[in-house]
Amino acid sequence: MELTAKDGEHETKAGIYETWAVVNRAFEQIVNALDKLQRIGVLSGDYAQDQNTFTNDLWARINIQIMAGVSKREEDDCAHYGKMRATLERRIRGRQ
Repeated sequence: MELTAKDGEHETKAGIYETWAVVNRAFEQIVNALDKLQRIGVLSGDYAQDQNTFTNDLWARINIQIMAGVSKREEDDCAHYGKMRATLERRIRGRQ
């Protein structure tokens, strides 16, 4: 199923989940990089921890927004395809 973005681009459901995974991997890389820079002495422990906290907070906030949008789309799909399935099942029962 194709989903329409606000800018007019079409995105498949799998593409949305893949893009979401890219966002999560990027945040994971940032958190790991901050930890590594702290371990090798480039960043102070306090600074690295503060930035880690800010990063994790932003990461969680972004994921909440993404989850809300994805959840709405999945609920819409469930309702749409549920109706189609019910129609198909009635048609199949009518042939029996």
